Amino acid sequence: MSWNPAITTVKCSDAIERIVWSLCSRFIAIACYKETQILDATTLERVKSLAAQGDRSQSLTFSAESCLLTRLNGEPEEFISWDLQTGVPASVISSDKEERGRHYPGDHQERKEFTQKTLSMTYSGCGMMFGVLFKHHNVAVIVTYNVLSSTSTGYYPVERPVVNIIWTHDKSIRFATYGRGSITIWEVGFVLEHPATEVESLPTPNNFDPSSRFLFLPACSRLAFILNDSVFVWDARHSKLLLSSADIRRPKDYSMTFSSDGRFFACGTHSQEIYLWKDSPTGYTFHQRLVSSSLSRSPPPLLSPDGRSIIAFGHYDLQLWRTTDPTPSLFGVPARDLQSIQHFVFGFSPDELLAAAARLNDNTVTVLDLRSGVPRLMIDSGVKIHGLRVGGSTVVVVGEGKIVTWNLPQRDHALNATANINDSIRTTIFGHSSLSFSSPFSASISPDFNYTAIAGFGVSGPYFHIYDMTTGKHLAVIDTHGSEVRFSPDGRSLWSHSFGTTQGWAIIKDSKSNFLKMECLGQARCPPGECPWAPPCNYEITDDGWVFNPNRKRLLWLPPHWRSFEIDRMWSGRFLALLHGQLPEPVILEVLE
Repeated sequence: MSWNPAITTVKCSDAIERIVWSLCSRFIAIACYKETQILDATTLERVKSLAAQGDRSQSLTFSAESCLLTRLNGEPEEFISWDLQTGVPASVISSDKEERGRHYPGDHQERKEFTQKTLSMTYSGCGMMFGVLFKHHNVAVIVTYNVLSSTSTGYYPVERPVVNIIWTHDKSIRFATYGRGSITIWEVGFVLEHPATEVESLPTPNNFDPSSRFLFLPACSRLAFILNDSVFVWDARHSKLLLSSADIRRPKDYSMTFSSDGRFFACGTHSQEIYLWKDSPTGYTFHQRLVSSSLSRSPPPLLSPDGRSIIAFGHYDLQLWRTTDPTPSLFGVPARDLQSIQHFVFGFSPDELLAAAARLNDNTVTVLDLRSGVPRLMIDSGVKIHGLRVGGSTVVVVGEGKIVTWNLPQRDHALNATANINDSIRTTIFGHSSLSFSSPFSASISPDFNYTAIAGFGVSGPYFHIYDMTTGKHLAVIDTHGSEVRFSPDGRSLWSHSFGTTQGWAIIKDSKSNFLKMECLGQARCPPGECPWAPPCNYEITDDGWVFNPNRKRLLWLPPHWRSFEIDRMWSGRFLALLHGQLPEPVILEVLE
């Protein structure tokens, strides 16, 4: 796999809601729930952090000179404009939602309850005013605001179906409406005191469906749309088809993007691919295929205004490529459909000589010799595997209501040995009748092989069941929201992880009943080394993929397509396993100092 240094990845602790390039292509602004970040577009290093001062971001835009950044928050609905040199708000403009409602059709009650979307924002050339395109159902209104006075200056209802973009032309705002067979460009002054005037009417192709999602680039009059899984780009000014591509899989209609001059066009797919085309005298020609390792599965791409870079962003991560790379980034990493995303179960032996791995709900276990990197034993377990553990001389699998154990071949035995269910030395059936969950999420076996914990979903919701490994006796049940369950390395506690929240329970054995009492440790980030996915004490994996030892020495760099959430890692001494769902197999790394 490629370790191409041209790609850069950062991860955010807060969910990304909006993202925008500056018009100079030097900066990227990210609107998160709690803050707005300004990143350097070359390194993705944080340049400035701005307090969000409100709820969800509905829109985000830079001024023409990249001196101001404006964010529209949801609750309370207000525009915050920051001076990017000082990081201090230049203005805060309160919502005029009720006033905007008067410009939409309907009775008083409908206007009171109406909801609207912010489609586009644009700054005037002087940077003192900005316009916003709002939409309620199929009716739109343009509103302009003055940054200095922090007030709205005008309202203009658009009575025709409007393209979801407004832009600045000289001292005016331009917008586009569409109808059967044409797109019409209109112009109106920033103060919105006079009706809009028609600038020009551009023809659309015969196969264009205006009711579907499409992308319009005003500067070059380019129209991009998807029809029957084919991607089209139309030059409206010259009535010429520039791209008709049917060779990409499952294109995503809201993942199309142009560079500001139309020189590059990109489209994302549902399979985490990004296809990039470059303009030529004969139309758009294929330039690159990029494969995103974003954890959100299918992130939308966004080309920089100058076309030299492209970013893909998910819920918590952001990736950057250079479109000028001579070869496709991540070439050789296969594109994988969503159906092929893998979830793995994995375990290291206590002596760090062996590792065992299987795909969740598959039936094949691979036991790997960590000294040679060669499989030592392949087991056809005959059950759907939910969890496993490898000991000094045995391999234990949890699956489909039973626990099955195999002996490992002697160390001087030839590698690549095979086994099946008939070669197992013991099978234990779970003895609890309520273990009738449809499909367990995960299972974990304690290091001393005394207990197994299974995460499943029952009639009352998600839970953990804990069983005795020898007898199959049910010992405890925990109601929880977690979908991952893991014993700590010392076997004294049990941990779950779900949606960024870690919760632990101390295991206390009742000597009289032999049942277990689970003492809740609360929701917290587990201590270093307490969970299999947590690094050893004072070790760290940074957002940009570096593994540091306690002395802050860089030990290893992880390429972006190997990076994953913390729960998808497993540490054991100097070994680190990466269980990335977009990789065909787990990756096992030996971290040497």
